[in-house]
Formats: sequence, structure tokens, C-alpha cells
Amino acid sequence: MISGVFSVDSKAELGEEIREEFPLLANNSELAYLDNAATSQKPESVLSAMNRYYREENANVHRSLYKLAEISTLALENSRAVVRQYLNAASSQEIIFTKSSTEGLNLCAWSLGELLLSPGDIVLVSALEHHSNFVPWQQAANRADAKLVAIPVNEDATLNIDFLETLEKDGRAEKIRILAVAHISNAFGTIHPIRAISAWCRKHDITMVLDAAQSLPHFPIDVQATGADFLVFSGHKTYGPMGAGVLWGHEKWLEKMPPWQTGGEMISTVRLEKSTWNELPYKFEAGTPNVAAVVGLAAALNWMIATGLSRLETRELKLGEHAYEKLVSVKGLKLYGPVDLNQRRGVFSFNLEGIHSHDVAQYLDKAQIAIRSGHHCAQPAMRHLGIQSTARASLAVYNTIHEVDRLVDAIVGAREYF
Repeated sequence: MISGVFSVDSKAELGEEIREEFPLLANNSELAYLDNAATSQKPESVLSAMNRYYREENANVHRSLYKLAEISTLALENSRAVVRQYLNAASSQEIIFTKSSTEGLNLCAWSLGELLLSPGDIVLVSALEHHSNFVPWQQAANRADAKLVAIPVNEDATLNIDFLETLEKDGRAEKIRILAVAHISNAFGTIHPIRAISAWCRKHDITMVLDAAQSLPHFPIDVQATGADFLVFSGHKTYGPMGAGVLWGHEKWLEKMPPWQTGGEMISTVRLEKSTWNELPYKFEAGTPNVAAVVGLAAALNWMIATGLSRLETRELKLGEHAYEKLVSVKGLKLYGPVDLNQRRGVFSFNLEGIHSHDVAQYLDKAQIAIRSGHHCAQPAMRHLGIQSTARASLAVYNTIHEVDRLVDAIVGAREYF
């Protein structure tokens, strides 16, 4: 078990005081919001930063010399600097703003695919990927007449890393050009052994893309330490707004990659016969950016820093331990994912014997408990484990012990009702 630094009855340390900083939750005292793997709620500081931008700073960026446009441009670039520092990136040129993790992964798949893939090459993904880190690579492989290969899944929803040795023995490792993997599975909460995977990639000169959409909300990430070449995350899962995401990449790769979209700020010169591209990071930021959302994203990261990253992580660990112990005690409940709590974080996918996950979710909704049900945009993962769908409760720092207990009581009620 994971040891905590406070007792489970300490409400102040398990989300009560933080909950008050989130207007939607503070104004809905009976709502237990447990769908954080889909999107998180937003603190007042994020809402205020976005409101202030539109009220006081709104203008198009990088295109005009008047004062308001310069202020708006500064707001965008200051936000980029916040992200750079948070990720410990080498420079702000490595921070590309996107609208989501999905857009960042599509950018990578298209541009890296065009740069690196040839007929007969292999793109390696895991069978636990969200569709956003699966389908773009599938399409990139199809365009290049390459092959998509998936790392298989163990029964406990962990990756069968021994498969990497199999790829070495049968010679396929030398054909792999790109490996794309999530840091944490959105469907089962599995934490993948990223450093071991990145070391294997370096050994075989494989470019690695890391989907951190589910991990960055739960613990700090140093991009240098991951060993990855690229990393993506979404603002809306990290207490920030929808419409802002980040692609980080090593400058050496970003310089080589062709642009994915064209027009607007990514242009340097245009002639009838040829166009040239702007310098990084603008080469990959076509069109007018969603500056307000980017400002909100930076405000969310600053909120996490100000609240205390180690404090937030510790409280989530303790809450997750409590949730796991309560859920596995429910008769007739099948909880998916690793038994070792050090291998999972924040996500609890389950089924009740004889009851469809949609029925469970609707029953819980009547008790004002919000969870998700379905395949969680991870159909290959579900298929590997022989599951049609699950009910999924996912935690954030503003959740409480009381909400977890309400969840478990309602699950027991659903079992009895159906």
C-alpha cells in the first residue's frame, strides 16, 4: 500500500478546502464529480484569468504594432514560458500550442510519418491506447505502406513489456521508426514503465511519442527525464479550459518535420511557386490561436504550483488508496487494472455482475454522482481484455473521502436495485 502523511478522516487534506476554489463544485454541493479522466473542473483563478484577457487584453497576436496587440502577444508568450518552465523544456521554441492532445498527436503522426516512415517500416503502439494515440498512427502507417504493431496487454491491464524482447529476437525492432505510448491508461489507470520503454527506444534509435494527457494532472513531469522525444497534454484535463493543449518536442526534430497545417502565423514568405515557413514554434501554429484558452492553461499550471505539487500528489495517492480498498470490498464488483497501487493512478474501471455499465452510470446519476460508462475511446484495449464496456470513476484533487464513500454506497444500491 501507498503510505500517506495524514489520516483518512482529515477532510481538509482530502479536498474540502480545494473544492471551494472551483465555482461549479462550490455551487453544487451535492454533486460528486468523478469523471475527471474525461475533463476536470476549473478553479476561480483560471476563470478569472480568461475573463480578464477578454475584458482587458483581447487582440490578434504577432500581427500588429499597436499597444493592445502587443499586450495580447505578451500574454500568449508569457503563457508559453509558464509551460516551458513547468515541463523543464530546453526552450520556449519547443512548446507548440494546439487545441488538444488529439491535435498534438495528429500533428506528430502526420509530420513524423511523412519524415520517417517508408514501406515496410513499423509504428509501435500499445494495445491500451486511447483512440487519439492509436488511429492517427494507424492512418500514418497506411499512408506510408508501413505496419502498425501493438504491444499486448496482460490480464491486469498492464503492458506485456516482454514483447519488446520478442521484437528484438525476430528482427522487427530494427524496422520500428516510431513508438507512441500513453503515460497512464485513460481506461484503467495503469502507469506504464516509461523510462524503461524510452531506454529501449534509445537502444534501437526509435523516436518516442508520449501521451501525458492522463498523467500530467496527477504528478509533475520533467520532459528531459522521461526520455521521450515528444510529449502531448490537454489543458482541460489539467484544471484548465477546453481548446488549449501542448505538444512538446525536441528542437532537432521540430526543425526537420514538415508543417501539418498551413496559413497564418506559420508563414514566412509566399510566392506563386513556393512558400517558406516561420521559425519555431510558429511553424506549427497555423491560424489565429485560442489565446484566452492558452492563458487559462497557464493559469491552471500556476494554480497547481501555488497550491503545491507534492501536496496535491500526496492527497490524490491517499484518496486513491481509499477508493481502491472500498471498491474491491463490494460484492459482485470486478475492478480492472493493476493490484499494485504503485502501478495505477486516479482511474477505477469496474463492472457489476449482471448489470450493464450504462445502467450503473444512470443509477449513480440519480444520486448526483457523475461517472462515465462505455469503452472510453479505447476499443482495442477492451477487446484485448474481453470487455464490452466498463463504468469508470476517476479522481481529482478536489474529490473527498466522503464522495468516494457515496460512490461505493450508491454502487451497492445499484446492485440491489437491479
